[in-house]
Amino acid sequence: MRILQIHSTTEWAKVWDNLQSTWAPESIKWTWYKVIHDILPTSERLRAINLSDTAQCKACGNHDTILHRITDCGTGIVIWEWTRRRVAWILRTDPSHIPKDCIVRPQFDIWPLQRRRATLWILAHVVWYRLRECHTPSEQEYSDFLRSARWKTCQTTGYLRQVGKYLEIL
Repeated sequence: MRILQIHSTTEWAKVWDNLQSTWAPESIKWTWYKVIHDILPTSERLRAINLSDTAQCKACGNHDTILHRITDCGTGIVIWEWTRRRVAWILRTDPSHIPKDCIVRPQFDIWPLQRRRATLWILAHVVWYRLRECHTPSEQEYSDFLRSARWKTCQTTGYLRQVGKYLEIL
């Protein structure tokens, strides 16, 4: 109920549909579920429930939110821009038209379905990768991770029917 009140303009039916139709392993979808529900222990969340004195990020001193951790903190800026360019290529648009909040509230509806699933696959993987890394990864390590994940995905039955050839840009 809390998340519905905070983000009242969000089309939650689309968000849940996109989460469920993401063609990614369950562990990655589960991490993205926690991001969407805003239940990860960020400094902002801990301060809201009086378990921390500050809402500042320990790494950089900015306001610590989930979106900050994924797209702004450390090498997150570089990794997000790299991801944004790939998603823009799939969607045939300018990278500036890809908003950061599509990571925490994926409420878009893209056609054809394969293009949407490929976009969701990439976004789910960037969320999982950024939240599991303890060190500061480089852009090269991130792109290697995505290529490895794509290779694993390509080994599954029905890969082309689900996401087409859109992931070949990785």
